Amino acid sequence: MKYVFIIAFLLWIITIPFLIISTTANTYIGCQGLYEYGFDKYQISQVTGISNTQLDQVARQMVDYFNGKSPTPQLTVDSKAGRMQLYNEKELTHLEDVLKIVSLFHFMQIVSLILFLVLGIAVYLRMGINKILKGLEIGSIIAAAFTAVLITWALIDFDDLFLLFHYISFSNNLWILDPSKDYLIMMFPEGFFNDAAMFIVTTIMGLSAAVWLAAFLVRRNISHSAKRA
Repeated sequence: MKYVFIIAFLLWIITIPFLIISTTANTYIGCQGLYEYGFDKYQISQVTGISNTQLDQVARQMVDYFNGKSPTPQLTVDSKAGRMQLYNEKELTHLEDVLKIVSLFHFMQIVSLILFLVLGIAVYLRMGINKILKGLEIGSIIAAAFTAVLITWALIDFDDLFLLFHYISFSNNLWILDPSKDYLIMMFPEGFFNDAAMFIVTTIMGLSAAVWLAAFLVRRNISHSAKRA
């Protein structure tokens, strides 16, 4: 029975980085402001001829699509080419592939949260609060360490990391779009993904640091209280 709880404790620690990473990723994926920030920074209205008002609708539709509130990201817009359907069939098929990855992150968040709560309660009842706090410290360090590796890699060669992500994530080459005619890549250039990645990893590092610090301070306070008692 002892080894069962040791395994449960180790599994619980593993849920912590998964929960931090998936929650952060899902938050940004579902943040309309992130898309609008990219549209503004990269002057997408000038690039595409689509008005800022319509780009706001594009961002809202994309968020709704990723959150399961809309069956399609497709919109009719006014662009340099006139009134048109925003995405062609290739882009729509690629977005279906992207949706599968987004859904995987949603699934990861739900499963990791459930395991975090269930295993956490079991570990607490069997091993006590100090073990929980120590596990939070270890789990947050793992999340920060993994993220630090990605940050270092991105700073050295973001293009290489970006390509590797696509090769791993997609079983086709539909993600290779033409910026001269495909509006998806016009609206979301590589710089946007670089910015989004930096927002995500910075937030993960911040959350990991906050979890570690909170757990460390509480554990130290408990230790000092026990010594004074």
